[in-house]
Amino acid sequence: MAIDYKKTAREIVDALGGDTNITNVTHCATRLRFILKDESVVDVSKVSKIQGVITTVEAGGQFQVVIGNHVRDAYQHVKELITVDPGHEELPKRKVGIISRVIDVISSIFAPFLYTLAACGILQGILGIFVALNWIDTAGGTYQILNFISWTAFTFLPVLISVTASKKFGVNTFVALVIACALVSPDYINMVNTGADIHFLGMKVQLLSYTSSVIPIILAIWIASYVQRFFDKVLPIVIRNLFSHMFTIVIMVPLTLLAFGPVGNAVGGAIGGIYNYLYGLSPVVAGIIVGGLWEILVIFGVHWGITPVTVGNYANLGYDTFTGMQASAVFSQAGAAFGVFFRTKNKDMKGVALSSAVTGLFGITEPAIYGVNLRLKKPMICGCIAGAVGGAIAGGMGAVSWSYNMPGIATLPAYFKEGYMNQFLGLLISIAVSFVLAAILTIVVGFEDEPAMQQTENYPIVKNEIQAGEWKNLKSPAKGMIIPVKDVSDEMFASAAMGNGVGILSEDGKIYAPFDAVAKTVFPTGHAVGLISPEGLEVLIHIGVDTVQMNGKGFHAHVSQGDTVKQGDLLVEYDKELIEKQGYDPVVIYIITNMEMIQRIELLEETQVDVLDPAMRIQYQEVSDET
Repeated sequence: MAIDYKKTAREIVDALGGDTNITNVTHCATRLRFILKDESVVDVSKVSKIQGVITTVEAGGQFQVVIGNHVRDAYQHVKELITVDPGHEELPKRKVGIISRVIDVISSIFAPFLYTLAACGILQGILGIFVALNWIDTAGGTYQILNFISWTAFTFLPVLISVTASKKFGVNTFVALVIACALVSPDYINMVNTGADIHFLGMKVQLLSYTSSVIPIILAIWIASYVQRFFDKVLPIVIRNLFSHMFTIVIMVPLTLLAFGPVGNAVGGAIGGIYNYLYGLSPVVAGIIVGGLWEILVIFGVHWGITPVTVGNYANLGYDTFTGMQASAVFSQAGAAFGVFFRTKNKDMKGVALSSAVTGLFGITEPAIYGVNLRLKKPMICGCIAGAVGGAIAGGMGAVSWSYNMPGIATLPAYFKEGYMNQFLGLLISIAVSFVLAAILTIVVGFEDEPAMQQTENYPIVKNEIQAGEWKNLKSPAKGMIIPVKDVSDEMFASAAMGNGVGILSEDGKIYAPFDAVAKTVFPTGHAVGLISPEGLEVLIHIGVDTVQMNGKGFHAHVSQGDTVKQGDLLVEYDKELIEKQGYDPVVIYIITNMEMIQRIELLEETQVDVLDPAMRIQYQEVSDET
């Protein structure tokens, strides 16, 4: 889909109050996560209508903008528009609960490199399959090199964390890197392996391994932020840059080894121990809870709280049970969207549901949740029920993940390990049941379908002769500025999936017939009209984005389905100000829906037009006598 994410980023930054209101921004698999100084200045409905934005979520002390698969593109453009100093970020001066602060810290630290961890996890899974099938020699150099590559991100996880934590806590990134590297340096690892007593200034050092650890380095960088700020404040500027860094490193590395490292390891072990203890009491109940509620946590953006547990499980146990059950929740929402695709009569919803279901199968569920299931309500509930059933199966059969991943079809190798086929089969059965059951429940239970355009075949058409290659001006049905249809804030129209054309930023609330025609379709709520010309050309004039939800309020159609209209006849009057007040985009979408008739089209974009001025030029294809 042709979405200009540079334009999207600019509109998002403007809608959030500009650079001065943005303290920080990070991103995860699908969301831009903003820390704002003042969220009250943000028009949430306006942000949600920006092209490329799926929805917004306010949770965890963050203003989250859900983008989907192209979040990285939007993030790069957003970073170009703001001037956050990574070494001196200030948190907003507002009260945020302790849970929200913790979730904010976790998401800000882990989100930027989750795909890197997942990539290494998938590589581990693929190598495991190759070994099981005897496709690779474990004694050979190829396997050995690929194997240590697959473990690199996990071995040096504290180093990755130090980079993002330095930005979150306002520590010089290179200082943070040195602290992290010291914890995993070969010399320190040799001390751990040797096991000899080590003392620092007379205090015994508890020699622990910090490879793959999480909480110790987070604590270390957090405390380092205060140490660095202290020396930045008290040291003369002439020596500050050199000695502030030196003192921070010299103090923090020993302090971490003596205190924060052991404490962090104990805390991390306790958190993981509590989860694993509860899981051990009843894996089936655990599966019901995780499979049924996981996507609810995603909606509120608080799902990040489990990340340290899952990462810790991989480090301490070599596997993770939570991800094995979480997969059911992901596939169930994809299945529910697939059920919507089969049941809905709305052509637009069919397209959205199918694409969202496919995207969900690859682990990105936001389009399915926000664009389909939550929007229709009952499919979301059906997905949660199916996820609970699948989670129970996963828990009961001991499904586990052997390396970090985000559940989806592409990451299935991460659940395979030679000698543990029952667990892998349990995972496959659980996700298959979740997907199929969610689809069936959605089809059987149903939902309140969004009304589709009603069409009639009983309309008079007197077709004119057209010549192949003949050019014709297609006139504007409204007064205003012509914009590219790819810039309208509706993904279906912007993708040109329904046809090519233009958007019109109308100056008033009137729509006129652009040519002599028959009103082939008139939407019951009056917000859209479909016309067919004597030549057989079909166009759709759609007033606003998502304005179907206004249920006809503010719209008055002057034509009925099947009416014959003359060029310039008034078709619809609408209240533009009411549309905007209700939070909807009032853009008029004007497209050709039977593009098979068109050989070439020229759009008069970025042009101010009056009613019946040319909006586009079309060149017809050659047609047969049967047309």
